[in-house]
Amino acid sequence: MTSAQEMLQERMKLFNDAMNFRKPKRTPMIANTFTWKIFDSDLNVKLSEATSDWDIMEKVMCEHHERYQFDAYLDYGTRNVNKLNNILGGLQHQINDETGAINAVDHVLMEGDEYDEYLANPTMFLWTKVAPRKFGELTIGQIQEAIIELGKFRAYDAKIKGIFQNKYGIPEVYKNYCQLPIETLFTGYRGIKEFSIDMRKRPNKIKDFVQASEPGFLAYVDKLLELPNTHYVCDLYSAFLAHSIMSVKQFEELYWPTYKKVIDRLTAQGKTTYLFCEAEFLRIADFFQDVPKGTIILHVENDNIFEVRKKVPNICLAGGMPVDLLGKSTPQKCVDYAKMLIDEMGEGFVFSQNKMMSYKNDATRENMLAVNEFVRNYSG
Repeated sequence: MTSAQEMLQERMKLFNDAMNFRKPKRTPMIANTFTWKIFDSDLNVKLSEATSDWDIMEKVMCEHHERYQFDAYLDYGTRNVNKLNNILGGLQHQINDETGAINAVDHVLMEGDEYDEYLANPTMFLWTKVAPRKFGELTIGQIQEAIIELGKFRAYDAKIKGIFQNKYGIPEVYKNYCQLPIETLFTGYRGIKEFSIDMRKRPNKIKDFVQASEPGFLAYVDKLLELPNTHYVCDLYSAFLAHSIMSVKQFEELYWPTYKKVIDRLTAQGKTTYLFCEAEFLRIADFFQDVPKGTIILHVENDNIFEVRKKVPNICLAGGMPVDLLGKSTPQKCVDYAKMLIDEMGEGFVFSQNKMMSYKNDATRENMLAVNEFVRNYSG
């Protein structure tokens, strides 16, 4: 019987071979399953219950793995820390148990005329402007309760990852989350609507923000890359979203220079990153054509993955399995598509769902079981 440690090493090799365009023993699978796993669970719990109770989430995660046997997971049930936000009054998500949806609330924590004030003293601005706007006036009781809840969250995060590594032999997808300054501005401070306005009215202010934030951000990246990698598929993880409302020229000026410096650091040190590109990638694919093989796993969402392969044959791709097919088709058609995907993508490919599975109808259990069993046993 294979031990968990042996399974861990075997899976690490699968991912390493895929990333470096060596033919793996089989194609590795990463679960892009977020709140869908709650709906699929036999526990019959509400979305709001599972996302606010770590004991329930642990059961959901273990049940999910034991049923589908993925090789790694993008989410361990920790993406939406709703209970902590509710305690602090900083609700950024709305849960609807009837529709089974978590909706993000677009918000503004920094006004358009406050760029200079922020840049003059970011720490002071965060404490005097951002925190009050996000949480309001906090009581001592709220703060104490939040500290306790934060401790519970961290304990769960460590526990569930320990279970998956030591019991199931599952590597973590990434060692550290690495969010670019412009993404923090986009989703954290200005919000989608106001950031879009800034792109037209205040592009120089955005550029000032990025340039002023870059040195501290890169110093943080350097510290992260010093840490040893023992059971992680990649050293860093980043998500692209702000690019979705930029022109190619704006991406080149405001986004790419900072990310290129991250790639240069990775290349120089033989490190790796997982890039989840929400929305479309093909518009910006030309920037990635000189990235050395073995540096990035790129998870594409809305693009035709076969077209992405033609555009960036140097980058290991993840995704490709249509959620629409998993939710609406038959097991045989899903398996046929999975086979075509593995055959045509060949080396440099990690099997996963194209979309972040978040809704009940994103897949049927029957289809998911059929596909995963096929991929686990198909050598290509």
